[in-house]
Amino acid sequence: MKPTIESILQNQLNRIHAEVIMTAYSESIPGWSVQKSEPDFYRFCYTDKGQGWLDIQNVSYTIQPGTLFLLPAGSHQSFGTDGDEPFGRFWCHFRLELGEIQFLNSLQLPAFVHVQDEQMMKQLFSKMIALQTCDSITRELRLKSVLLELLAFYLDATHVQKDFLSDQGFGVKWNEVLSYIESNLHTNIHIEELAKLAFLHPNYFISSFKNIMGCSPIQYVTNRRMAAAKQLLTDTTLPVAAVAAHVGMQNHYLSRLFKRYTGITPVQYRRIAKQGAGQTTENTGTTSEEENS
Repeated sequence: MKPTIESILQNQLNRIHAEVIMTAYSESIPGWSVQKSEPDFYRFCYTDKGQGWLDIQNVSYTIQPGTLFLLPAGSHQSFGTDGDEPFGRFWCHFRLELGEIQFLNSLQLPAFVHVQDEQMMKQLFSKMIALQTCDSITRELRLKSVLLELLAFYLDATHVQKDFLSDQGFGVKWNEVLSYIESNLHTNIHIEELAKLAFLHPNYFISSFKNIMGCSPIQYVTNRRMAAAKQLLTDTTLPVAAVAAHVGMQNHYLSRLFKRYTGITPVQYRRIAKQGAGQTTENTGTTSEEENS
């Protein structure tokens, strides 16, 4: 996947606010069916035992154990049991905001994925079911976190790599814009230059960019510079001043901004990254580079 496409996907996914409506485990007798419903919510369905059938927008599927289905909101759906055995499945109904629905639709996700770790999948659904009866003030937060984990599993299993920028809603050349930013982090990047690449007026470019990326162009450039600085601090032995130059900043500004973003100085970040996550050694002394950063 292209880094720029990945950035857009990640930013869109980071903005998802899913709401769990209801989740449960149901077991249906042979012959049970629901005909031509058109819900305004999404539905996850994981089959535990037995077999069923499903029709989405006049496309038919066989539902078997070990498959996780995602039924889109607003689609025509019919489903039921198939065979002589009871049909048992976990299910979860959830809602997304309109923009998030449009984003997921643009990915053209498959109707189902195969689940290798069935125990893990059952645990996720069981956790949501248990949380529904919890009276803690964090219940909705915990429900949302499990649902997002389920959604993340589904997206990972589909190996989302589609260049959805070709979709009607993403027709502006965002790939060229983001590629330009990545290649020019060491220079002064102006809004007018970016807007020209996207064939948009600067004012409209700013609002369109924020709608796609979830932040302003200037904030995005700053975020990318910080990410590049972290990478250089981790992978090279360049002095902090050289790292700052590579990402288009003055040494003192990078150090101040870095500490505001991470809570530590660039030199401290490098030391922790080199030692390994979560393993730090506090020194009473201060290096000359830390004093200058």
